Amino acid sequence: MASYKKSAETKKKILDASKKLFYEKGYKATSCKEICELADVNLGLIHYHFKTKKNIASIIYANSLLEVKDLVRIKMNKIYRYYELKYGTAIENWVFMSGYLMDENYRRFFYEICQENVLVDERTDIIDFFYRLHVNIYNLDISPKEVKLIRVCVAAITMALVEKHVENYLDLSIEELIEYKIRNLYKLMKLSDEDINDIVKTSYDMYQNLNIEFGKHFEIYRIESLTSKAFVI
Repeated sequence: MASYKKSAETKKKILDASKKLFYEKGYKATSCKEICELADVNLGLIHYHFKTKKNIASIIYANSLLEVKDLVRIKMNKIYRYYELKYGTAIENWVFMSGYLMDENYRRFFYEICQENVLVDERTDIIDFFYRLHVNIYNLDISPKEVKLIRVCVAAITMALVEKHVENYLDLSIEELIEYKIRNLYKLMKLSDEDINDIVKTSYDMYQNLNIEFGKHFEIYRIESLTSKAFVI
């Protein structure tokens, strides 16, 4: 038990140090040596626990996605008294993509991990589960093989959109870019144009009332009101 606790503490120290450095310096400019120095651990422990710096970035990215998912569900239930998966998933995209693209430091991190194809890393395959939820809840005619294809396609679309947005290739606002991603996500899931239009409009209206913000170092905040204190997730 003591060994497990120490291992968990070491992993947390490495992740916390990585979050700070990735946010402040960027993913590419941060070395494993710098992470270990800030975490006050031996260099070999990164390889032991994570194998590579890319795996650390993948875990941080996936954890951020899951935190946003949980927070959107909590806020929807609190404000609207219900949670609907198709709207919640679209709202998550509004929250996550906005948070990562509107802040210069997050934008740099997002851009750099997209260049490294982190979004299709095996450590992000938990996202498959949420696509399967759509299939089961809405009785979609999508096979398990197609679920994997959809995840890869959506990740590829996201990476391309982020890269070309940061490189100023696309003449799109951040909101237009996110809407394009959401529309393509649900087109791949074989929803009708009418359903997709409803999801885009409803999710955007709900998103504007949720008051979710990204703080520094991958902290995500829920703002209870304009005057209340923020709570860190």
